[in-house]
Amino acid sequence: MNSTDAIGSGAPWKVMQTHTIYDAPPFVTLSVETVSLPDGRVVNDYHQVHLPDFSIAVPILADGRILTLWQYKHGARCYSMTFPAGHVEPGEDAVEAMQRELREETGYVAENAVSFGSYAVSGNQGCGRAHLFALTGCRSAGVADHDDLETFDLRVMTVEEINAAIDQGHCSILPQLAVWLATRAHFGF
Repeated sequence: MNSTDAIGSGAPWKVMQTHTIYDAPPFVTLSVETVSLPDGRVVNDYHQVHLPDFSIAVPILADGRILTLWQYKHGARCYSMTFPAGHVEPGEDAVEAMQRELREETGYVAENAVSFGSYAVSGNQGCGRAHLFALTGCRSAGVADHDDLETFDLRVMTVEEINAAIDQGHCSILPQLAVWLATRAHFGF
């Protein structure tokens, strides 16, 4: 018998009860669940972090260069290379959110979106879903118009420059790295 046989070979857990312990919409909700495992055990204090879903994309210009945003990110506690990203608003689909965020943050628009899927940020606590994209045919359509706490530097970079920045530790946020790796694999960078 291997270890997966003992826990039900991947059968879902049953949520028996949920208790919200902190709620600050739309940013974060913390809850504690009572869950029943497939083998009959009951866990009375399984913590969950509910964050909004977000979209993130690598915007590719017609000449193959890529838009990046360099900014201080307080959660990571550092200045980091990032790609456009933002929350999916209620009633908005992930592609619409990404197109909106690209326009707001960079002043650019994209002709096409290539989806790499939607992923839980934390396998145990949830923490929202990241919708990963590459945006192709990006072109300037005006001035960025973001009403945000963050300030950033917009840089147009080559694939080689982005890879070097990552090698030097300038990309410190996992979903940012994940969208870059998905884009590299898809386009063969």
